[in-house]
Amino acid sequence: MPKDAKDIKQMFLQKKPCQILLAASRIDKPYISILMKEADTTFGHTTNILSDMEAYGLIELISESRMKYVKLTGTGKELARSLNTVESLLDGKAVLKKLSNLEKSIDRLEANIKSEIKDEKSERARAKRLHEISVRWAAIGEEAARYNNAGLALALSRTKERLDYLETKIQPHETIPQDT
Repeated sequence: MPKDAKDIKQMFLQKKPCQILLAASRIDKPYISILMKEADTTFGHTTNILSDMEAYGLIELISESRMKYVKLTGTGKELARSLNTVESLLDGKAVLKKLSNLEKSIDRLEANIKSEIKDEKSERARAKRLHEISVRWAAIGEEAARYNNAGLALALSRTKERLDYLETKIQPHETIPQDT
């Protein structure tokens, strides 16, 4: 067990060790200096974290010339996959996926509007579909508010713009009497 470390759980409830392990899993040959930059930490702190990871059997430090790079062990790879899953959940990526599915519904509605079928029944069905999509958008927006994700916020606002535009296309247009 690494010196001064209580347990492995304590290590991975901290941001920097997670960032280092995730970077090591993404990069082909993760040298210590690269991992240091990825985690925005000092060289000394990075080497201390890597020493602990090596003691836990998560990584191997491989020497190549005068440089050392990190190689994940099987356990390290498994932990990195799990951390990626947790990171996805905490970043709101599941919400982004819901929003992507909603965009597909909007695309289908837009194609339906362009189909030039203008009877009253079709117009009512389009208005109903737009309302359903808007309700889904609002629910996704409430869920997205839990996350501090700028990309998600931008995607939500773009989707709202599309919905507002479609609303102008679907609303019954009142005819203005012409002067004779």
